[in-house]
Parts: sequence; C-alpha cells; structure tokens
Amino acid sequence: MHDEQALEELYAAHYPRLVAELALVTGSVAAGEDCANEAFTRLVLHWEKVSRFERPVAWVRRVGYHLAVDEYRRQRRHGRRREGDPEPEVQPDHGDYAGIWSAIRDLPIAQREIVVQRAAHGLTNAEIADALDLPLGTVKSRLSRARTTLRTRLGGL
Repeated sequence: MHDEQALEELYAAHYPRLVAELALVTGSVAAGEDCANEAFTRLVLHWEKVSRFERPVAWVRRVGYHLAVDEYRRQRRHGRRREGDPEPEVQPDHGDYAGIWSAIRDLPIAQREIVVQRAAHGLTNAEIADALDLPLGTVKSRLSRARTTLRTRLGGL
C-alpha cells in the first residue's frame, strides 16, 4: 500500500507540470499528455527499481523527455509538423511571455528540450546533462546556441 500511495503522490505532484513541459517540447498538448502518460506507465512498471533512486521524478522526467523528442521527430518525419508550420496548439497563459514561449517553441528540438529543462526546473548544465543523458559539452553548446537565437529573435531581452 505504501508503494501505491508514493506513486499516487508523485503523479499528483508532478504530472501537470510534466505535461506542460512535454507539450512545449512536442508542440502539442495531446502529444505532451501522451508522453507523460507513457512515462508514468513505465514508472509503474519499473517502480520496484526506481523507488530506490534518490529522485524518482528525475527518472520519469528523463523518460518523458526522451519520448517527447521521439514523438517530435516522428511527427516531422511523417510530415505532421514541419519548421514554419502554424503555431502549435500549446498556448501558455503567461500574457507578456507569449512571445518568449513562441520563440522557445521555434527552437530546434535539441535546443528546446535543454531550454525547457533550465526554465522549468532551474537545473545546472551538469544536472541537465544527467537528466537528458547527454555529455556536458553538448548541453553547454546547445544552450549557448539557443540563447544566441533567442536573443536575436527577442531583440536582446
């Protein structure tokens, strides 16, 4: 019973935010929900092992991000979403920040997932590298390119 309660608490505390993050990565709320649901399904299947980790939520987030990137690439490969297509259905309700979120959604997927990790969780480069299973240098270079692109698009904000 304790395991079931721990899973329910983890889900309740982190599911909505994970859906929002993955929706930004995929460009679709529905795809973000699908990826988050699959990540939590896998968490349930591997709970015996993952429950012993220091931060099980980091594991589910990593799985969710991998699924989201795979989904985004699948969408592009099948022509469902290409660069320059109309705005995705994700419209964060942040008023003044709409332009910023739009610019983030327009980043290449590899840069976008790192920016979302930084913005959503305030993770360090090393923590992002660990969360996304990437070399630290890759995270630094992608974040640098993303910042340069965002500065240009947003006029130095």
